[in-house]
Amino acid sequence: MLYPRPTRTLIAPLTFTVCLAAQMLGWIATAHAEATAPSPPTPEARSAVRPALREFDRFLDHHPLLEDKIRRNSPLIANPAFLKKNPELRDFLKANPKVAEGLKIYPRYFLNRGLLRQASAPVSFKELGAFKDLFQQQPKLELALTAAPELIRDPEYLKSHPALHDFLVGHPALAQVFLPPPALAAHP
Repeated sequence: MLYPRPTRTLIAPLTFTVCLAAQMLGWIATAHAEATAPSPPTPEARSAVRPALREFDRFLDHHPLLEDKIRRNSPLIANPAFLKKNPELRDFLKANPKVAEGLKIYPRYFLNRGLLRQASAPVSFKELGAFKDLFQQQPKLELALTAAPELIRDPEYLKSHPALHDFLVGHPALAQVFLPPPALAAHP
């Protein structure tokens, strides 16, 4: 059976209907995305995961090479093949299920631990919170320091990243523990 060839009068309303439907689907998808956007964690949720993360700190203190691998590639912590090769980690995570939730609440957990290991004196996670705005403005800097936190003490790296150097100089408590003494006086 042959169908009649579509005419211009038939194509125009059909095109309009398809475009209107596509636009409505876009609105629906946007509304759904806004409705399901994750809300910021409550203070209760934050305090509920802190003990688990402290336990994780102790675990990682005894497994620095494992920590380096996870810090460079945090999705490994949920990778079954990786966990199979690292049974101590797998068993720890099974025994401490709040760790996974804590890592979602504190996405810079591994970066902060890496920076703490580079500090020449004790620094709290709260003090490291000052980096948040810098990292939001400089996401590549955050990635670089996550991969290699020792860069924060490298004079050449600081010279080539004036935003980081200026940030540290503007935060004397952090500058004191991260900048080598000559870098405190010299501005790149």
